[in-house]
Amino acid sequence: MAKQMKLVSIMVAGALLLMAHVAPARADGLKIAYVDIKSALENTAEYKQGMTRLRALNDKKVKQLRALKDKISKAEKALMSPSLMSQEHLSKQQQQLKDMTKEFQRMQQDAQEELSAEKNRIDIATMSKFQKVITAYGKEKHYDFILPKPVSLYANPALDITGEVTRLLDAQK
Repeated sequence: MAKQMKLVSIMVAGALLLMAHVAPARADGLKIAYVDIKSALENTAEYKQGMTRLRALNDKKVKQLRALKDKISKAEKALMSPSLMSQEHLSKQQQQLKDMTKEFQRMQQDAQEELSAEKNRIDIATMSKFQKVITAYGKEKHYDFILPKPVSLYANPALDITGEVTRLLDAQK
């Protein structure tokens, strides 16, 4: 999402530079607004629900990882305690500990990848709807430009349409 925002910012800055050279006489009649994209997206009901699902998935993965980590800790303690284990049994226990540690690392990596993929799905779905809403809103309200908030150093708060865009996103099903 950060890459998309950066790309949008660069494209808008280029368009503004081009506009300044091509149509300086028309600049007085431009209708411009801005949107805090991050706020507009993160405050939608769909995004919040997605993040709730993501937190639940994260909690589930953390619980699974803790359980395995506890099992590994118990196995380590068992190996450290003095006992009259045969060399064969000790070797077998060490191999099991090694296998569990590998499984833990694999599960940790898989969990991170799954969480990251789910977050990307949420971002892509919301960003796709956002683009459609912004385009429709701009056409309906006859805006010449709707800029992302980080593009300018200062913008009149009256030009901020973030709240309206968030409401429109929530209205989309």
